[in-house]
Formats: sequence, structure tokens, C-alpha cells
Amino acid sequence: MQKIAYFLVLSMTLLMTGCGAAKKAPQSYIVGGDYDASKNVTEYYVYPLGKVSLPGKWEKGDYNKSSRQQSFQNQDGVIVAVAFAPSDKFEFNPDGALRGYEFAEAFYEWDSQYLVSSLGLDRKVLEKNKANNYIIYRIFGKDLDTYFLIGEKNGTVSNLSISSADKWTEQQKVDFLKSLL
Repeated sequence: MQKIAYFLVLSMTLLMTGCGAAKKAPQSYIVGGDYDASKNVTEYYVYPLGKVSLPGKWEKGDYNKSSRQQSFQNQDGVIVAVAFAPSDKFEFNPDGALRGYEFAEAFYEWDSQYLVSSLGLDRKVLEKNKANNYIIYRIFGKDLDTYFLIGEKNGTVSNLSISSADKWTEQQKVDFLKSLL
């Protein structure tokens, strides 16, 4: 049931991200990555927007074309979702005026308030980092507990989340998300 609730929230977030995008000419990206056994790391990149290195072996899961969000799952059932996007692709920032931490704050309010009001979930800010332009927050409720890191740098948004990590402490989840930046 928790995975169903997670995918519901993930889908709603992805739908909001996709539908809230400003209409501009499409841009091409190079998307790739794979597991590197010699380093024991799974790489994922969306060039020129960003890349992550997931420690260990992760299998690609669902991909949402409209939001460009790729999910991954490891052997313990932990689910990570990764998306990179230009900051001017969001309905609350069509001119790209919001940058850095200001963008992260606006995204948090926009995203979490929608999930709280439409799905009856709770939200909690876990960490604010103005120097590195990100916010880590938690969206939770019955059958759902997902941790998000939203950050913006040089016009590019990194949207990372982790769920189904019941064996991890809150601090381990926060530290894991920060390690992906």
C-alpha cells in the first residue's frame, strides 16, 4: 500500500511539474548512465542539466516523459526519483526570475502545499541551506513517507526524492539526498 501511495504522490508531483511548465521551444538533452561495477555506483545524467551518482546497484524504474523524472530502485526496495529541469519551466517562475534559494523556497511552497491540500498529507521542512540553494522536506501521511530535496543552481533545478526506505533513519535519508548533489 505504501508503494501505491508513493506512486500517487510522485505522479501528482510529476503532473504538476509537467502541466506547470512554461511553453517554450523544446530543448534536446542527452540522457544516459548505467551501473559501473568497478566503482559500485549507478550513474544517471541529463546533459547539460545535471547528473547523480547513486552508490551501489540501482535498477531503472518508471520514467515520466513530461517531467523528465527517472525512478530507480535498489535491492532493498528503496526508491529514488531524479529530475533535472530549467528553472523557468515552472508555472510560478515562467520568466526565470526566481533563482537559488529563493527558487527552492517557492518550489517547496508550491509543491508541498498542493500535496497537503489536495491529498490531505502533512509536510515538514527538515533542512534549509541558503548557501547551497536547497531545501529538504518530508511529505507524509497514511501509507506515505517521502523525502525531497529541491535545489536550484545556475538556472537548473534538481528534484530528488527517496521513499520506501523504512530501515533508514530520518538522518540517513537526509544525508543520502545531500550526497546526491
